[in-house]
Amino acid sequence: MIMELCEVVCPSCFEPFEVTAPDIGDSIFPIEFDYDCEICCRPMMIVFDSLNETEVSATARGLGE
Repeated sequence: MIMELCEVVCPSCFEPFEVTAPDIGDSIFPIEFDYDCEICCRPMMIVFDSLNETEVSATARGLGE
C-alpha cells in the first residue's frame, strides 16, 4: 500500500508541511482530524476530502474558524 501525502498550510504560521492522507478504500469523506502544526505546534483541524476514486485533498483551518 502506498501512503499518499497531502500538503497543508498552517493557518497560524502559514508554513507548509505534509500529512499522510487516510486510505480512500477504508474511509468515508470528508474526515476531520485534530492536528498540531509540525512547525509552530499550534492546534488546527485538517479536513481530508476525496477528489476522485484515487486522490485525496487536505485543507487546514484554525480551531476558531
